[in-house]
Amino acid sequence: MKSNIVTLSLILALFSVSSCEDVLEEVPLDFVSPENFYTNATEARIAAYSLYNTLVNRNSYNVALWKLNDYATNALDGGANNSNIQLDEFTYDPNFGELGYWNEAYQAILRVNIILENVPDINMDETEKNGILAEARAIRAWHYFNLIRLFGDVPLRTEVQITRSEAANNPRLNKEIIYDLIFEDLAFAENNLPLDYPSSEVGRATQGAAKTMLAIVHLTRGEFQQARDKAQEVMNLGVYELMADYRDVYDPDTKNNAEHILSAQYQKFRVGAWFESILSPAGSVPCGFNQGTVSREWYDEFPDTYRKEISVMTTFVSDAGDSVEYDRPHVKKYIAWSQLDRGGCFSGENNFPILRYAEVLLIFAEAENEVAGSTPAAYEAINAVRKRARTWPDGTEDVEALPDLAGLSQDEFRDAVYRERELELCFEAHGWFDLVRTGRLIEVNQAAGKTNVSETHLLYPVPQSAIDLNTALTQNPGYN
Repeated sequence: MKSNIVTLSLILALFSVSSCEDVLEEVPLDFVSPENFYTNATEARIAAYSLYNTLVNRNSYNVALWKLNDYATNALDGGANNSNIQLDEFTYDPNFGELGYWNEAYQAILRVNIILENVPDINMDETEKNGILAEARAIRAWHYFNLIRLFGDVPLRTEVQITRSEAANNPRLNKEIIYDLIFEDLAFAENNLPLDYPSSEVGRATQGAAKTMLAIVHLTRGEFQQARDKAQEVMNLGVYELMADYRDVYDPDTKNNAEHILSAQYQKFRVGAWFESILSPAGSVPCGFNQGTVSREWYDEFPDTYRKEISVMTTFVSDAGDSVEYDRPHVKKYIAWSQLDRGGCFSGENNFPILRYAEVLLIFAEAENEVAGSTPAAYEAINAVRKRARTWPDGTEDVEALPDLAGLSQDEFRDAVYRERELELCFEAHGWFDLVRTGRLIEVNQAAGKTNVSETHLLYPVPQSAIDLNTALTQNPGYN
């Protein structure tokens, strides 16, 4: 508790926290100061809760992260929105507005560093203390991992920076140095986070979340044995399972279910789900903005299963039987079915899935195939996802449209799991990440007619606003 930056960050955190505990509304902000905060377990929890706002904000999963991922693929079209068109056509530059995640991530990292500096000195239960420190380190690791994937080498910040000159002279470091911190943070997290929380605190990072993060990090780095083993550890926890009904993964009435591992938590009239309004078409939800326009070719190639019925649409039919026809396909999976009679824009209570069990199964299948070929265990994992995808609520299955996989070579299985991820995880901020890590970004987008895409677009540009503030930063190739 050494500098004024601590006071500012905590006040911002307390104002912006949106979804964890009513206790936040009872904290008198007049008393927040370096001298009297971080004095007890309640204040440590409040600081931890503030970290989740950096997942739900507009510059994180509410808008920016899924836009950066899903328009730069063959699935979504830019439509008539200028920023979406720039992503769709690969014409963005360092002043592009959706690059605000850079600042969002470093705000989160600053909050984590403040927690790590101050919470160890609090007299409180050691198990809970270590859990809060682990929670903070997991969030820091995830933001650093996203920064690396989006921008490559990035500045490293592990302490609370005090002077303006330090902040303005912080160069990008080799991403392997950042990865060292990510692995250190996640190792601490998986060893100190609980398996679950009381129902009043659902949404906080768990041991399963830390293990899943590690599995994804290893997969991204091509460390397939480690990815497989971590995915297997999550499967062995006995905590998670696929929801029987694919719609229940997204419906607000069934959020934080057994498939949920970590989600951005949204609550009506505090921080609402903007992505529901933005992606859904007019006539389906309050304030549908029609920005979730799906490529016709991609839609036509989507197997005709229950998963397609929930994910995309050309006709919207409400639970009451009212219908609206559209001249092109749209995203459907984020419609808040139980809230269609509500008023107000950007007020959906849908959660945004960051980590879910279906992805764990697909990580295991992909990594197992790379390590040992298309083994029975790999088939079991991917076919579990496919079976759920083709199963309707009445139990009937579209087996012809999406049969179980069998008899594939290693190369054929690899292609199959890439395709399964594309369909199962569509519009969940995975598309661009997956295309880059598998070396297919240029090939897939050029095949979809996006001729501007090039090796330049394997990274996003460092935001010009960040370079203006930090003179030690350099720009990624192709964006100068």
